[in-house]
Amino acid sequence: MSTDKPLILATNDDGIQSGFLQALVKELIKVGEVVVCAPDGERSWIGHAISRNQKLVAKKEKDYPAEAYALNGTPADCVNLAYGNLLSRTPDLVVSGINLGYNITLPMVLSSGTVGAALEGSLLGIPSIASSMALSSEKFEGIRTCVGQKLDATTRKSLTNAAKATANYAKLVLEMHRHDGLTVHNLNFPVEYDGKIEPLISFAGNLKLGSIFEKEKGKKYHQLVYKTEWIEEAEPEIGSDLWAHKEGLPSVSRLDFAQMGGKSYLQP
Repeated sequence: MSTDKPLILATNDDGIQSGFLQALVKELIKVGEVVVCAPDGERSWIGHAISRNQKLVAKKEKDYPAEAYALNGTPADCVNLAYGNLLSRTPDLVVSGINLGYNITLPMVLSSGTVGAALEGSLLGIPSIASSMALSSEKFEGIRTCVGQKLDATTRKSLTNAAKATANYAKLVLEMHRHDGLTVHNLNFPVEYDGKIEPLISFAGNLKLGSIFEKEKGKKYHQLVYKTEWIEEAEPEIGSDLWAHKEGLPSVSRLDFAQMGGKSYLQP
């Protein structure tokens, strides 16, 4: 691996074959040297989970925009395993995404595998970014089913703009030459993002989801049910990521997990 370019570790929670991850990688390779380590399938809503008993195997991918590995583990596994086993040196940046759908408000941020991967990078002392793009409820399931590979022209243009904006933000983070504590930069882009507005600094909004598991009619078991009205009916605080989403604006929330720890976590 070259040492004259910044080394970027890319991952996601939608899986190595996600067209959204591949679009991001194509932009990140313009910023630095990129190595991808991502789950071999979708690992959404898994947060910062680490595999305890499962034996992990990284398989090299062919026909990918950069050197890439598929891992039979969680997004956080991908970052940690790549850091200790696949890379010849510590990466200068971890970028996780682009996620299929937004990651806004505390309940979703703390449940997100996309953010969980970025958190693992931050815990390793590496500047880390999570990036997500909102999708219309009408298009979401279709895009999820094809793993973001088959997109209409409008969504594809929005994805291209979000990927470019994420890469531009990555440049800014790399230029800082420092990492403030355990900060994760959580980017969110709106539906039909035109790329004309840079992400506004925001904060993770509060949202109470209530019970997210419902019993299927005539069945004994319950399953997770996401309700779009949780977001649609919520009253956002001005300046929050939820407010930015409702205004159709891109945002970046800087999640400082060091506030939960002592001063020893802060780095100069």
